Amino acid sequence: MTHFDIVPVDPSNHLLVQSWLDAQESVEEHDFRGLRPWHPLGALGALVVHDPDTRREKWAAVCDGEVLGYLDLTLSDRDNTHLAGFSIGVRPGSRRHGIGSALLRHAEERAAEDGRTSVSTWLAVPHESSPDVRGGGGPFLIDKGYKRSLEAAIRMCELAAVDEAALDRLWDDCAAKAEGFELVSFHGVPPERIIDGIAYLNNRMYTDMPLGDWDLQEGKVTADTVRGWERQRRQRGQLNLQTAAVHRESGEVAGLTEIQVLAGDERHCMQGNTIVDPRFRGHRLGTMLKIANQRRLQSMRPWMRYVWTGNAESNSQMIAINEAVGYRLAGHETVFQKKLG
Repeated sequence: MTHFDIVPVDPSNHLLVQSWLDAQESVEEHDFRGLRPWHPLGALGALVVHDPDTRREKWAAVCDGEVLGYLDLTLSDRDNTHLAGFSIGVRPGSRRHGIGSALLRHAEERAAEDGRTSVSTWLAVPHESSPDVRGGGGPFLIDKGYKRSLEAAIRMCELAAVDEAALDRLWDDCAAKAEGFELVSFHGVPPERIIDGIAYLNNRMYTDMPLGDWDLQEGKVTADTVRGWERQRRQRGQLNLQTAAVHRESGEVAGLTEIQVLAGDERHCMQGNTIVDPRFRGHRLGTMLKIANQRRLQSMRPWMRYVWTGNAESNSQMIAINEAVGYRLAGHETVFQKKLG
């Protein structure tokens, strides 16, 4: 067994941080090739700019100054305070020496010390749609007592390959069913007249999306929470493009979608939340929101090539919308979960 120490990642220790980044890059290149590429600025931003309502502990397994493996532990202080999230990686050449087991044990011990009763992780797993994805993370977790709690599909939209004429026809069809609604596009802090509605829809994301057996509970998002998120994104150099559907008569926010662009990445970005309030469904708002926000992305980031998204496999309605606007199956991911105690 290789001797190593598990230590916090100190942002002021430049050699440690560089080795920590190298370890993450090696894992991403070996295990998840063909999916959205890893970018170091995302990891660096999360290391030095803390979440407003979540603690993220960064740990490294270090031997002779080299990071062999890493752990990112997420502890929300706003809601879901029973749950801890984590991600773990070990350099391909350092596996089968007990490093992953030690990091996982450390994650579970830290979660238990913080009063958490469930731990979970999202993990891209080998699938026929992503032949270059490999790694034994899934079997490793199952062997450690984890259960598959939610199955999800990863899709990618290659913007240059989208049939814009077909998208125009789809837009016209949706617009005929969406009279009485206006679309409001923005980035940064939402306009004051809709910020409470934006917070409300973000809360609904915790309960409206299919969860399988994943132990995610109701959220506690307020307007101040949304402001804190946008302040954090600005400090990390992230751009969050959002489009909301507003019901003209009542002024209520009926739907929302977002695309997130990480600092320094002009080729790959991430489709975030999309949701329509159940009271306003049946007007094709979800599809209109996706088209409007996707085209806004293209106007603001003309060199952007790919947009990535994930959906629970059971979420057939959202999958149909995504495929209609240009997304194609690219991989598979699973939530693995374990109850503590």
